[in-house]
Amino acid sequence: MTNGVKEDNERLKEILDKTLHRFKNNLQTQLSLMNIQTSTNRSYFDDKTIIVDRIFALTHVYDLYYISNKEEYLPKDSRVSLQSFMLHFFQYLKNSSSKIDFELNDISEINVEVDDLLILSYIIIEINDFRKSLDDDLYFEIYHQNSKAFFNFSFSSIKTHENFHELFESQYKILDLLVMQLKGKFDYEKTYVKLSFPIL
Repeated sequence: MTNGVKEDNERLKEILDKTLHRFKNNLQTQLSLMNIQTSTNRSYFDDKTIIVDRIFALTHVYDLYYISNKEEYLPKDSRVSLQSFMLHFFQYLKNSSSKIDFELNDISEINVEVDDLLILSYIIIEINDFRKSLDDDLYFEIYHQNSKAFFNFSFSSIKTHENFHELFESQYKILDLLVMQLKGKFDYEKTYVKLSFPIL
């Protein structure tokens, strides 16, 4: 076996090990969220749909990762397109409700780590469950500036989003933990809530 082939095989094994490790960690995150739900008495509008949506996000992000790297023999990048993921994920959510709308602004060149995209999708799923409990319209605006991504969201029936945290305080534990894991933060404005997080 030549040195080049040996190095390629070692690199391939390293990539497979990392991918498997990442996938296991993401499955563990699913279990952790369910455990936190139980321990904090998080009451979802539809428990079954929450789990189905999380599993869809997990499978979708790995499908996208595979498609993004299938031309490379030894892919080195664990990031995927934010725009591609969000277009498909929001369309998936819109298939179950016409009360969700979104706008993607200038994010076609932005790539995000697979793990961060999953956390972000779980945050959106939490917010969408709030929408269901309110029976409300939900609007997302997604854009980036410098080295950060921004997700603004608003509900049509909430007059001031500055009180959004207080409105759902008893159901907020999982959302706070997810935002912390994303290294992001919420800013509460009158007409919307802004989630910002770093993109490398």
